[in-house]
This record gives sequence, C-alpha cells and structure tokens, in this order.
Amino acid sequence: MSLLLVRMFALSLLILGITAERGITCRQEIPVQMIRELWSRTRQLIDDLPKEEHFSRRLLPKFCTKCPERTIGWLEMRDVIDVYQRSVFSRKVVQKLLPLHYNDLLYRLQHTLQNCVSSSEPSKWSKTIKKLERKIKKRRRDDGALKAVGEFTYVLRWIDELAHHRIYRASVKS
Repeated sequence: MSLLLVRMFALSLLILGITAERGITCRQEIPVQMIRELWSRTRQLIDDLPKEEHFSRRLLPKFCTKCPERTIGWLEMRDVIDVYQRSVFSRKVVQKLLPLHYNDLLYRLQHTLQNCVSSSEPSKWSKTIKKLERKIKKRRRDDGALKAVGEFTYVLRWIDELAHHRIYRASVKS
C-alpha cells in the first residue's frame, strides 16, 4: 500500500513539474519585444477607433493574474487570443484600421501560445470565455469588435503580468 502511495506521490510531483515547466516555457517563449510592439500598435489602433458614446459596458471578464478568486493562466490567455483572432481581428471594420504588421504579431503570439500551452482539458473559465465571444458577436453590427479592440490592452497586460515583463507600466508612465 505504501509503495502505491509513493508512486502516486512521485507521479503527481512529475506532473506538477511538467506543468510548472510549461508555464516557464510560455514565459520564456513570449519575447518582451513582441509584447512591447503589440502594446504600442494597440495603443495606435485604439486612437484610430471611432469615438462613440455607446461603448460603456465592459466585454472582457474581470480576470486577474494574482487574485485567488479570478486567477487566469496561460491556458486562458490562449483561449482569449483565439477568440480575438476569430471574432474581433478578422472583422473587416477592424482589418481596415490595423497598423502595419499587426496581424503578423498577433499570429506569432497565438502560435506561441498554441505551442507552449498543450492542455486537452478545458479551462475552468471556458464558459466565461465562450460568453465573451457571444457578447462580441451579439452586439450591434461591428460595435462588439470595436469595443473588444479597445479592451485588448487588458489582454496584453495579463500576458505581460504572466510573463513578468511589466511593459505596460513603462508605457503608461511615458
């Protein structure tokens, strides 16, 4: 019986080590320069958005990288980036506003997250992320996509916090 417990303990430690290593891998594989460039081009894109009054309600859920009740990780970031690629950045109204090479940067980020997060289990926040996608699609015409673009800095901030780059703080000060 004790041999079985020792084996189970060893297996669980191995699984925890692999999971922690994947997190470190994501942290290492997402270059600071890519997040910095996405941040600046997103700010440029937000400045080009039409200024309208009816963008009052927030679409993104209030996730956090540190608080225990709403914690997110790399799996959730991969899912959110996938939603953005499918439902926001593929829209014609957004495509017209995108800065140069923005799609390339987004594709690199999505591809990196696909490679470093390899989980077949759904996230505990998968229903919330699917609800986000429905909200974006449900809004009138292209308003949902434009509003989501305006909130993309939150997503970049979450990725930055997970990777411990802290790019957004430097950008806010300058």
